[in-house]
Amino acid sequence: MKRRARSVLSAALAAAMLSGLMLLPGCSQTPSEPSDSGTSAPTGQTGGQATQQAFVGGWPYTTPPTGHYNMFVSNAIELKFYRELHQLPLATYVAENDSYEPMLAESWEVSEDGTTFTVNLRQDVTWRTGEAFTAKDVWTTFLIYRLMNNPVWDYIDSVNVASDYVVEFEVKTPTTLLLRYVLRKPMVDYLTYGTYAEQVQALLDAGKDEESEEWKSLANDFSIFRPEIVNATGPYYLDPANVSESCVILKKNESSFLADTVNFSEVYVYNGDVADLTPLVLNGEVDFLTHQFSAATMETFENMGYEMLQVAGVDGIALYFNEAVEPLDKVEVRQAMAYVIDRERVGELALPGVSRGTEYITGMGDTMTESWVDVSKLENYDTNTAKAGELLESAGLTQQSDGQWYLESGEQFTLELQCPTAWSDASTAASEIAQQLTAFGIKTTVNGIDSTMRQNNINSGDYEIALSFFGTGQPHPMFAYETPLLISNVNAPAGLGYSMVQDTEACGQVDLSELITASTAGWDEEAQREAVEKIALTVNETLPYLPIYTKWSKYITSNGMRTDWGTDKSLYQNSAGDDNFAVIKILNGELKPLA
Repeated sequence: MKRRARSVLSAALAAAMLSGLMLLPGCSQTPSEPSDSGTSAPTGQTGGQATQQAFVGGWPYTTPPTGHYNMFVSNAIELKFYRELHQLPLATYVAENDSYEPMLAESWEVSEDGTTFTVNLRQDVTWRTGEAFTAKDVWTTFLIYRLMNNPVWDYIDSVNVASDYVVEFEVKTPTTLLLRYVLRKPMVDYLTYGTYAEQVQALLDAGKDEESEEWKSLANDFSIFRPEIVNATGPYYLDPANVSESCVILKKNESSFLADTVNFSEVYVYNGDVADLTPLVLNGEVDFLTHQFSAATMETFENMGYEMLQVAGVDGIALYFNEAVEPLDKVEVRQAMAYVIDRERVGELALPGVSRGTEYITGMGDTMTESWVDVSKLENYDTNTAKAGELLESAGLTQQSDGQWYLESGEQFTLELQCPTAWSDASTAASEIAQQLTAFGIKTTVNGIDSTMRQNNINSGDYEIALSFFGTGQPHPMFAYETPLLISNVNAPAGLGYSMVQDTEACGQVDLSELITASTAGWDEEAQREAVEKIALTVNETLPYLPIYTKWSKYITSNGMRTDWGTDKSLYQNSAGDDNFAVIKILNGELKPLA
């Protein structure tokens, strides 16, 4: 009976959404040059009969004039992971064996003394404008990153062109992260960005840095630089003429060394979030989306023939505490709230089938925690309201006859929980968390905010408790701690208000800033494990934020319906956001249209 009810609901949902299909603007409604292969653009009006020569995905982007093509500045139309289809990186990453596969680079090595990281480039790569791809382009890319104060420059002193096809990075601080920071960045061209790179080098040669007026002036000039073309080494290219409000059409780049490897003549990236792209999926015209739809909607898609690809959770949603708000500055209070909140229940409700209550409270995803930490040392914070009450009493709070908790001042302990209203899963989670805390005696209300306010509010301390991201899809724990402990705390105007020096029962006194540095130091990853575990144990005990649920995301694919994704499943251990498996499968030729 329950199964029938769900089916009826799904059918009703499909009917309702299909009625709005004609409202979705198709790319074909925007004038653009014909496809090189003569294929037509898939649109929302073809009834699923779109050409099988085009791969169709989606990602939100800002359209011109706000959107632009300076790939280093906010509001760039870079298309997230789809960018690597037109501006290739030096290498791709395979999480299964923690290795990098050559792309624009042919090989790389660290010198015996660990002071030089050398990259040897392929010699058969050309830009779409006709110039050879050389070490000068790599030098340009990283000089622009120096202007933008990219973290790679925390670990290198300089980038040198040893020859046309050899680049040498002089290492300042040895770290295993250097492979990631260097090899995974999409490369740009000297033709477009070289003038600025030369100016950066001139300032460095003159002993100037980001504190100088000359540097600030150059950075300001670059921030308003708007290239007219987006040069490409990849098998596709982004032409501003093929960018509309509804989608970007990436055309085939016949001059790419991968032109004969890929199987699609075009790639369509539709603009928008869940609500914008749902009609397109319902019309049977999508090949891949990382957008997270409701369980009922996903069931509708599956009934249509879409195949869902579910991947292990690496990140999710956490509850952030503002320690400038009394009594959240007391660790016992934060621990008490962790014992009150039933994470498993919240995970079941937030996005059924996708979200799962976080098992290990470390700030990392559960699978990463198991790889880096002795989990027997962790406190699991299983729901225990009696324990929570004891902790609040030890912090000086009292529960009165009305069942409510009160501060030592006599003021009632109440909280406001911020959450972006557009995040349906987090909004559901916020409501459930508020109900659980309120039932325990901590009256909690939900304050829905615009998603654009989330990070600014946390950074400025304009919140009491708030839902935001935790974890990382990148292959090192440091990235999981970078945003909450550094960007949203140490480097923020107010942020979490959390001291990076903590006295703990598990590790004694720790300096988290020093531990984060130590967690990436050296060329031996095994030597970093002690620092990582200390960070995890400190977060577990002191709770600057409380991971609530992890997303075991389900992605829509048209495998077997419109496309063939091949047999290699090893890439599905990659993060879809950071090392996208669909993009890699397109680049290596495994993903193709159905015959």
